[in-house]
Amino acid sequence: ATRGSQPGTTTQSASMRKRKRDEGVSAKTQDSQAPSEIVRRLLSSFEIENDDGELFRVVSHEPLPQDRRSIYAKRFPELQSGEVFACKCSVQADDDEDAEEDKYKGFVEHLVILTRTQEEKFVPRAFLTEDKISYEQVSPSQLVEYRFSEDDKWHLSVSTRECLESFRRSKFGSWKQQLLKTTCKATLRSLLALGPITRLYDRYALPTPEDELHLYETKDENGKTVHIPHPVSGLRVWDPEASSYAVIQAHLDGAPEGKEAVSEFWDKTLNELREAHGREFIDNLLEEGLKKLNAARARIVASERRPAKKQATSS
Repeated sequence: ATRGSQPGTTTQSASMRKRKRDEGVSAKTQDSQAPSEIVRRLLSSFEIENDDGELFRVVSHEPLPQDRRSIYAKRFPELQSGEVFACKCSVQADDDEDAEEDKYKGFVEHLVILTRTQEEKFVPRAFLTEDKISYEQVSPSQLVEYRFSEDDKWHLSVSTRECLESFRRSKFGSWKQQLLKTTCKATLRSLLALGPITRLYDRYALPTPEDELHLYETKDENGKTVHIPHPVSGLRVWDPEASSYAVIQAHLDGAPEGKEAVSEFWDKTLNELREAHGREFIDNLLEEGLKKLNAARARIVASERRPAKKQATSS
């Protein structure tokens, strides 16, 4: 302690300096943010027009909640900082529509970034992206979110509900065709290990995380990469009218439903494969595939637990 000072003076001074720094940072942050009255005035008159000429008018707004923002920002770094508002927008009807019809056709949530210019003015800008399947301009909140297990975090897909619905109608047939017609031993082994696929999958629209990608890829006899279906456990999309998530059906059209029906279907499918390739060949391939898949999953679990174990040891 400094000569002549009372006990605890140094600690108190450090604490005061820290509090002043925190207050300075807080003041600086608040200073960079638009006052609520300015936000209300700017957004209440703000209109958004997409590439198709559709016009959206903001009817209500709120700061984008952090839990949703973190999902979007993982795909779009521009949304990681600054002021981002979730704006409930009315979709304006076309001029040639019947005048007796409602003025608005529905609601869409657009994300609006508020930036401060060098002239100390606040400027709103709608953040739009592209549906990678339909190539339409959409809001990030219109993209479907998905996860591969109940314990998994939610990921942002590259497409909207409408496009994924068309996939859901065709994917079961595609998987069954690949299973019954493949001539690649490695591919058949991987497909057998995964068992019946009854939920939506697509490696482009619903990509697998990098650390699990090797579980759903194999090489054929020519060294070419073959992609194995990775079904989701859940799908959802933000519903601006209800201000909550809407659950989307992930079950594939044509796939069996219920534990008994799925088991019966899989037994029948295995018997078809045994007749085509031989019982011993299919049973051995199934056993090999399960061992390989379980070992790979165990390695992933072990790698996820390792950092926590080190931290616990060091503490």
